[in-house]
Amino acid sequence: MRTQLGKHLTALVGTAGLIGLTLSGSLAQDMSAGKQLYDEACAVCHGTDGKGGGEFADQLKVAPPDLTNLLKDNGDVYPFAKVYLIIDGRSGVRAHGAGDMPIWGSVFSREATGGTQPFSAELLVRGRMVALVEYIESIQEK
Repeated sequence: MRTQLGKHLTALVGTAGLIGLTLSGSLAQDMSAGKQLYDEACAVCHGTDGKGGGEFADQLKVAPPDLTNLLKDNGDVYPFAKVYLIIDGRSGVRAHGAGDMPIWGSVFSREATGGTQPFSAELLVRGRMVALVEYIESIQEK
């Protein structure tokens, strides 16, 4: 398990660096893009404030967590890689048990590529996820 997680984290760090170089000054660093993605994909369950009280939250088997306490719950270190992997969902890391949360990596990939997987489209997908993870970092309670 640790070896596989290590591989994912190594790939994530490499990808984040590549995204930073490729998308410098654009989607990955644009907080408004992250907020827009959050509003479209996350707020319905996690609430517009990130505290878990979205309009669809009471319809779920598992209550959505309060996303504003991730920093506090992790010893004042924002768990960037963990949040990224949970949102992506394609690597088999399922924070929500049996897959109660959508696999946003696949959703973003289909939107960007129409179902195909060219490398440049995957960079766009990962850039969108980085923007979303950075936005969630920005709503952390201090």
